[in-house]
Amino acid sequence: MVSLKTPGKENGFRPNLKRLRVDAVRDFPEGCGRVVPRVQPSKCEESYGDMNTLPRSYLKDAGRKSLMVPFVKDKEGERHVVCNNFGTADVVDKAEIRVKKALAAYQETLTKMGGQCDANSDKLECWKLYTEAAMYLKKKYKWVNTKKQIGHIPGVKVGDKFRYRTELAIVGLHSHFQCGIDYMTKNGNPIATSVVESGRYANKTKSHDVLIYTGQGGNPKVTKGKAEDQKAKHGNLALMNSKAARTPVRVIRSYKFAEESGYVYDGLYIVDDYWQKRGEFGKLVYEFLLRRNSDQPKSHILQQLVMPR
Repeated sequence: MVSLKTPGKENGFRPNLKRLRVDAVRDFPEGCGRVVPRVQPSKCEESYGDMNTLPRSYLKDAGRKSLMVPFVKDKEGERHVVCNNFGTADVVDKAEIRVKKALAAYQETLTKMGGQCDANSDKLECWKLYTEAAMYLKKKYKWVNTKKQIGHIPGVKVGDKFRYRTELAIVGLHSHFQCGIDYMTKNGNPIATSVVESGRYANKTKSHDVLIYTGQGGNPKVTKGKAEDQKAKHGNLALMNSKAARTPVRVIRSYKFAEESGYVYDGLYIVDDYWQKRGEFGKLVYEFLLRRNSDQPKSHILQQLVMPR
């Protein structure tokens, strides 16, 4: 028979395995430790991921390097932070932090590679600088949200502004530096994920909630080739499939003011309809009627938007 030894028993010492009784006083806010419904203005903030770890720069009064924030799930599977140490909105969305870090890394890379361009700079040289800096970060795996997806992008909110077109790809809003329609393959068919209204095509803004978006291809101003009829393929076919599937499409609009220019995320739109017509060069083009989802906040900058033409 094999006899099992208790640790420490051979030295004449047997550890006390009885649980110690400790008097404790509740010193955390009411509501912590329970699922906090979304409708309540709580001390706890919504979180993404199993645990949120905030860097030192986001902790104002903490005397430690990071803050671990636990979450719980409700019956619908939604995640909620149980509570934080400050009782206010000091907890920042982890996805938003990742986006901000990626954009900060891009700005730093631009500076190291020669700085930023101004109105008097050569546009082609500026474009090379912006794309080279972006591709450098991609090789370093500094891009975020790299997997294409339908709907909002984690860490990006409606109304967020971007100075450069390349930043849209870095944060995962729109993966193409030039093509206006981005799409993914779903069940063997292309489905649109996002469009950029950059002013290069004859798009029409009927209102802040309705956009007539011109399909891609056949535009000599863009391709520097001859004008031709647009085809029902690639991005155009993807928008057609989005209409049939009723899947939302992200819309990013360019803007230009006297003091600044760039791009703003306008939110999700549904492709309501599409048709063909003769375009400005006498060739057939597709036009898509995009209608903005009503359950989204209005972007302040779009209220005074001046679209470049």
